[in-house]
Amino acid sequence: MIHFISGRLVSLASDRAIIECSGVGFSVGISVATCSKLAPYSGKSVTVYTYMAVSEDDISLFGFASEDELELFKKLISVSGIGPKGGMSILGALTPDALRSAVAHNDAKAISHAPGVGLKTAQKLIIELKDKLGAVGGDISFDGGDTPQSGEKLSQVMDTLVLYGFPRARVAEALKRQDTSLPLEELISETLRTLGKEAGI
Repeated sequence: MIHFISGRLVSLASDRAIIECSGVGFSVGISVATCSKLAPYSGKSVTVYTYMAVSEDDISLFGFASEDELELFKKLISVSGIGPKGGMSILGALTPDALRSAVAHNDAKAISHAPGVGLKTAQKLIIELKDKLGAVGGDISFDGGDTPQSGEKLSQVMDTLVLYGFPRARVAEALKRQDTSLPLEELISETLRTLGKEAGI
């Protein structure tokens, strides 16, 4: 088992990072939250905590900016019916604290916003993880049916797109035209699409 990888961040996308370690380039699947944390370190040394998923026809490496997110991922995939891709989909739609809040508040709808995760799977996840997840790190607010910590989600969208070179004011304006109930990764994509149209890209 590879617990972590330390090396130079060669390239970064919303769902994948390439990290060079001792002349070997590791392709690591990542969540949007981890992407946001790695973005300032392009070309620099980074450390990601990893999980290796092995199946009959594939070996995949998933990386996380914190051990907390890694442990949460392991708990997610311990739920029958949720594999590594499903776990990454959930972490792409909800921050770790937002997921803990959704489980604590029996909010299966919020979890089912993750691509490929149905309402029944979300309900099963809540039942199986209710007593296994730690406490939420801060106060949680709900607004009109949005996912938990919608404010934090918008902040993550803002921070990610600013790191990619977009002015904060333009990102804020573009966000006003989005459906903020979308999962985090989709919200970033839709906001980026709006910004591209404004720039004539």
